[in-house]
Amino acid sequence: MESIIIEEMRAFLRLDLNPRQHKYFTDTIDVAKRVEVVPVSEVFDEREIELIRRIIRPEKQACYRNAHLLTLLFPDRVRYCEGKTLAIIPIDHAFNRVGDKYVDITFEMALKDDGFTGYEYVVFGEYPAGIIETITGQTGYYGEIYRFCYCAEQMALEKIPPAIPKGTTGGGTQ
Repeated sequence: MESIIIEEMRAFLRLDLNPRQHKYFTDTIDVAKRVEVVPVSEVFDEREIELIRRIIRPEKQACYRNAHLLTLLFPDRVRYCEGKTLAIIPIDHAFNRVGDKYVDITFEMALKDDGFTGYEYVVFGEYPAGIIETITGQTGYYGEIYRFCYCAEQMALEKIPPAIPKGTTGGGTQ
């Protein structure tokens, strides 16, 4: 089945992008995978769903937070996913993988959107709890895990040293 989201990403390649932007979109398209999302009741029991409602309290416009916290609530079973979804237009989005199925607690529980299983979803990256916690600790915010990992990988390939954290001396003069 053809992906509208991936076709939109390919359209960006026809723009006058700088080489790094072109490489980012090309590399992201290469790893993009269309996935189907199922209701949470297919992967969690009633007690677990109540825990999600009570502890996470999924919020509107907080997909990165919601998906992050779901991963932390069930770290042995759940992975954090970043990609895009096509509801009306393609949007950056975070959701989760549980086993071999994908769930979206933002659309299902926060927005109470009954049509979410019919939306197109594309995943770029899937991460365990330890990775997202480490990155969030460094950035100070939820989300953009894929971009963070991509940039770190590119810096390593180009042998660019990481930025010096604030509060440390860089060995230079002041």
